Amino acid sequence: MRHLLGIDVGGTFTDLCLWDGRGVRTAKTPSTPDDYLRGILDGMSQLGLVEPRDAAAPPLDLVHGSTVATNALIERAGERVAFLATASFEDLLHIGRQDRPDLYTFAVRRSPALVEPGDCHGVTERVGSAGEVLEPLDEFAAATLFDRLKREGITTAAACLLFSFLNPAHEQRLVELGRARGVRVFASSDVLPEFREYERASTTVVNAYVAPKMERYLARLEPAVRRRGVSSLRVMQSSGGQISAAQAATHAVRTILSGPAGGVVAARRVAAAMGIARVISYDMGGTSTDVALCDGEPAVRTDSRVGGLPVAVPMLAIHTVGAGGGSLARIDSGGALRVGPESAGADPGPACYGRSDRPTVTDAHVVLGRIRPDAVLGGRMPIDPRRSHNALARLGAEMGCDGTAAARAVVDVCTAGMEHALSVVSAQQGYDPSDFHLISFGGAGGLHACALADALDLAGVIVPAESGVLSACGLIHADILLEFSRSLPRRDDSIDLNELRYAMSALMDQAYDAVIREGYDADDGEVERFVDLRYRGQAYELTVPLESMTDLDRLGAPFHALHEQRFGFADPSRPVEAITLRARARIPAPSIPQAVAPDPSPPGGTATAPVPPPPSAPASATVWFDRPTETPLIYRSHLASEEELTGPALLLDDASTTLLPPDWTARRAAGGHLRLTRGASG
Repeated sequence: MRHLLGIDVGGTFTDLCLWDGRGVRTAKTPSTPDDYLRGILDGMSQLGLVEPRDAAAPPLDLVHGSTVATNALIERAGERVAFLATASFEDLLHIGRQDRPDLYTFAVRRSPALVEPGDCHGVTERVGSAGEVLEPLDEFAAATLFDRLKREGITTAAACLLFSFLNPAHEQRLVELGRARGVRVFASSDVLPEFREYERASTTVVNAYVAPKMERYLARLEPAVRRRGVSSLRVMQSSGGQISAAQAATHAVRTILSGPAGGVVAARRVAAAMGIARVISYDMGGTSTDVALCDGEPAVRTDSRVGGLPVAVPMLAIHTVGAGGGSLARIDSGGALRVGPESAGADPGPACYGRSDRPTVTDAHVVLGRIRPDAVLGGRMPIDPRRSHNALARLGAEMGCDGTAAARAVVDVCTAGMEHALSVVSAQQGYDPSDFHLISFGGAGGLHACALADALDLAGVIVPAESGVLSACGLIHADILLEFSRSLPRRDDSIDLNELRYAMSALMDQAYDAVIREGYDADDGEVERFVDLRYRGQAYELTVPLESMTDLDRLGAPFHALHEQRFGFADPSRPVEAITLRARARIPAPSIPQAVAPDPSPPGGTATAPVPPPPSAPASATVWFDRPTETPLIYRSHLASEEELTGPALLLDDASTTLLPPDWTARRAAGGHLRLTRGASG
């Protein structure tokens, strides 16, 4: 059997999850932002994956959740890119949609385009709205432009020509001309062959901006991990599936939410194992908090904005806020307490890590007695409570209160921000939060989970067994997903079913060809069909399964139902337009047991169950709830299956802590997951 390794690099910690055929072992190590490869190799060493490779060891497949594309985009640290548009449309990126990001903000600040105006160039050509060539491509002028770009030191370009999603010939010729002159051209007809030229252009530019950095990163990572036994390297996509490293280097825009997507996959799997269909995943790490709603299946959207820019490739509907354990607390110019989005990250980290004096959410929990210095990473990571107390005391002096009151305020502000994020993915999308359980994970998630469930009247809280490293665990459970789309020509009459069948057949052939290129047989992959539909006259679509291509009523039925759920009304008598077809090839991940016995003597790292407490560990401590309360300290590994525990309690494991308030009950379910309920457990 092949062994599987998931590695999720976050802003503060790097998490690893290894399936070695006998059990799951995990590791957590500080991230190394100056060179993420160091943190990855440190974590692999904890799991015993060191050089030289044991020739007799089974093949090891690595699935990586990468922040490279995300960081390059948010920090504006990508490649210098030239933008190529149809002549007279050079200003497309800077004009955008001319809408207001906030209707009631007088001083509007738009996110600047990734390409400077002087690097935007027009290309002489024109394709019509039916895909017909109205003006041939001026190849001589294009070749001259590429020579000029090369002289200016620009070796990367993004091409988005009008109606290239219907006829890509001119864009593909630009790719060839650029390659011949040392300029790499990313064509929108390859990246996103869909209508809406601004979103298509923005997505293609983002891809061109981050892809070279991703390619260089993977070129360093792959040989380093192969020396430690990795036989194949794949990267997580924002849509919740894996792609090959080669695909990730070319289509880096599809990895923008790489790490958080692994958490959603794992949360859905935990929920299914516990017989719960409707959940909200809640991942609170050191830098940010990611939430997503799963009503049976996680929602996928194609109209996301990242760093203020449209990114229209399929992404899990993950809402991210700058609220994590490392979020910095400060008093703003108006005298209000602010928490995040700026983070202390891995370096210098919270004050208690010993390299900073600035207060963070983690420091607030230390002051409130909720983080035990001897329990962080099994005591391997030193925590200095004195520095936390000093940092919060200074913040309290600015607020006119003591350090404890300041710490409580910091936690309350942070919780309020996450409460809003949960509302965005639930109530604001037409869902009743009380119908959903919260799947809480990430190192800091369990400290806020019950408070969030109380605030939104959620049905309950599930804290998975590997909650501190769950995103890494989700990576090894993710299927391989190969996604393709194509917008249809605009029509004035009803949907042409013959045209629909022809276009979908071509798209499915493309998907099956991709399965074969990945090294699998066509029968190994299942191709799922979707269509973007809208009522005639609407500006935006809903994506639904394509259930029929012979009956218009069956084709539109899922759309009407989703429209009713999302917007509160539907009109089955109104004409429906088919806008974009989508095909998704899915190759299932290897089956791994939900719960396994940990290796009793792993060569480093931690097993599924946390390490036992040190002999000197106290049985209780003073923890702040509404008031200071003597609170039992319980190691999760000591709870028997189905054992019930009534709060207050602090539930500890190697990589996370769960705060159980006085009016809550915890029960250890099958697989080691905790089910938290208000009052008596149900």
